Amino acid sequence: MKWYNSVKIKLLGFFLFISIVFLITLIITFFYMRENQFKENAMKETSLATSKILNYLQTEQANAELLVSTLASMTSQSLEHAIEDEKFIPSLLSVHLRTDLNLQSAGIWFEPYAAKKSKKDFLLFYNKNKNNTFTRVKQYLEKSTMNYRDMTFYIAGKKLKKGEIFWTNVYTDPITKVRMITVESPIYKDNTFIGLASLDIAIKEHTKKLWSNLSTEEMYLMFIDREGTFIGKSSSIDHFATDNNIYHMKNSAMGALIKTIEPSLKRYNHKVHHDNNIKKEIYTIENDPVLGGTSIVATYHFPHTHWNIIIGILEDKVMVQQNETFKNVILIVIFLTLLATLLGYLILQHIFVKPIEFINEQLKDNLSKDGLHHKLLTCNDNGEIGALVENLNTRTQALEAAKASEAKEIERRIQNEKLLVQQSKMAAMGEMMDAVAHQWKQPLNALSMYSEIIKSDFDEGNVDKTYITQFSIDIQTQIDHMVNTLDEFRTFFRPNKKNQEFALRDVLQSVLLLTKDDLLKNHITVNIEQEDPLTIVGSENEFKHLILNIINNAKDAFNEKSIEKRELKIRIIQDDEGNRLEIEDNAGGIPKEIIKDIFKANVTSKEEGKGTGIGLYMSTQIATKHHATLSVRNQNDGAIFTVKFNQ
Repeated sequence: MKWYNSVKIKLLGFFLFISIVFLITLIITFFYMRENQFKENAMKETSLATSKILNYLQTEQANAELLVSTLASMTSQSLEHAIEDEKFIPSLLSVHLRTDLNLQSAGIWFEPYAAKKSKKDFLLFYNKNKNNTFTRVKQYLEKSTMNYRDMTFYIAGKKLKKGEIFWTNVYTDPITKVRMITVESPIYKDNTFIGLASLDIAIKEHTKKLWSNLSTEEMYLMFIDREGTFIGKSSSIDHFATDNNIYHMKNSAMGALIKTIEPSLKRYNHKVHHDNNIKKEIYTIENDPVLGGTSIVATYHFPHTHWNIIIGILEDKVMVQQNETFKNVILIVIFLTLLATLLGYLILQHIFVKPIEFINEQLKDNLSKDGLHHKLLTCNDNGEIGALVENLNTRTQALEAAKASEAKEIERRIQNEKLLVQQSKMAAMGEMMDAVAHQWKQPLNALSMYSEIIKSDFDEGNVDKTYITQFSIDIQTQIDHMVNTLDEFRTFFRPNKKNQEFALRDVLQSVLLLTKDDLLKNHITVNIEQEDPLTIVGSENEFKHLILNIINNAKDAFNEKSIEKRELKIRIIQDDEGNRLEIEDNAGGIPKEIIKDIFKANVTSKEEGKGTGIGLYMSTQIATKHHATLSVRNQNDGAIFTVKFNQ
């Protein structure tokens, strides 16, 4: 037995297979859980990294919006007071000093003649000085090269409804040359738009506080407005951008990164949001050009301002704790799986393999001393193995009984075959005796006629020596024919004591000689189409029986079906397809329903009472003894019997 066929090896292999499948399933499950938690963990990590920035921006946004709303509302309620009192608006603006709001300037911009009937263009503009106080700039109109009502911020502000707030994109103030963002709110009087209140926030001062707690080695941050203009960015981003816009990146890899996250940057720009909830989305970027590896990029969208914050963090930093936990869990699972495999194998080795090995040892020494029967097995197991041994013992006893019964059946079958052979021979003998009697009838009639002729010729004086000599020759010819027929009949039924080599052509000629007159009587023509010199080894007389059975079956078929033109074609063939004897008739063939069973005992195509089914069965036995196979097929309105020799 090969080692790999051992039950031990198969059992160990089974446990290893189950363990590996279990381990793979568990690892896949862990990976699935890890991937499911990936976005959540990534969002938590990025939120943690940007929490101070987000809180700062939200607080600043809320303070700015509250201040500009207050400025617009108070101006609407006390318009004259706001215009005449130099300290009214600066006192409102001083509120920002108690917050982190990096306010640079503020303004009240009026519609023509709304503030004073004598003033078409009128504004109140306040700038922060070095003392962090606000003073009015009275020559603002003279310093500006364009009318404020033609500026973008004012055009956008006129479209606002009462109480609404609008944040501009980043721009450079034409007077101060400072990059800033403006938050504005409309001023309404009796539901009529009369002007606009605005606060200007300086970008440079505004973004300094964003990077104070940001590690630039493991992450980067970009802060942009709705058009993609940078409000602020990490220093690591500087050499990627050609100008202050995120969509103009000189590095193709960085451009591909921005293109990936661009949908989330622009998705909410033109939508009106009724809540202040920041919109968050997460991306996995392979080969991040800034961090030089796989990174997690998160985008945060501020609904009111339409600002976007993009933060990139190395994936390893995001997943470091989870990866460590995952690795430890996998190691523990592998150890426990291998331990369970070993323990399971040892347990089953004790309760399963050892009893089987004990049974196998008994089976090796199972024969009794006399070799005639098998000893019964013993087993101490009370479970399935014990039941198996009990069933095996029952089967052994049944096999012993079946063996004895089979021996009796074989003996009875041998006796039956002997009787069948004898019956076949007796049937053939009867037919042969009819053939001999038929063949003797003509010579006997001739001899009787010769006796009448010689008497008549003697009376007429025609008998002389020459006449007697010719008469003797004619008589002897008839007698020789009768003797030859008798010799063929005697040798046909004489058993061969040992096998010998004989020519198939001689056997065929002998059978045709015996059946010549019977074939003529039944109007059957025999054509030998091919007669190769084929010799075989066996019993010549038994093989004659085989040929005679096939010819007699054909004769009976001709008579039963009343075939007019009756023909037998016989071929003895030696070629590349093998050595064989073919006997073909045109008697209509064998019915399809019995052709497959035609060589079985007691199967016949003849009418009831006219056939026993023994002939073809005995013919197959004779063919087998001569190392040949007997087969039949229907072809050309008849049957072709083929004896194919394997020697």
